Amino acid sequence: MIIDTSAILAIFFKEKNCAWVADQMKAHASELKMSTVSLTETLILLQDRQPKLFSKLEEQILCSGIRFITPDVEQARIAAKARIKFPLNLGDCFVYALAVQENSPILTLDKDFNVLTHEILFPLS
Repeated sequence: MIIDTSAILAIFFKEKNCAWVADQMKAHASELKMSTVSLTETLILLQDRQPKLFSKLEEQILCSGIRFITPDVEQARIAAKARIKFPLNLGDCFVYALAVQENSPILTLDKDFNVLTHEILFPLS
């Protein structure tokens, strides 16, 4: 399962649907993956929104058991095609590319992913 930035931030900031995200992460604990592009985006937002807690939050995510995947050339190609085809930002294009390459669903709270023809785990709320 590929984790989008929106899902991980929901947990850290106790946003709506954070319990659902936590349940999904527990259910798929052995298969959690995140693009290092998404990790970068997450770390930027954590540092921006919680500067005093940043070191603790950074350690939590890095020690969470999520496998961080560095983009390769094939992911770059998939991401570029996705950016042309779908209204996704750069980070989301790499989430999509990793999901395609790994043949894995995406765990997200980002409604921009609704346009995809890929398996998306999204709360029904």
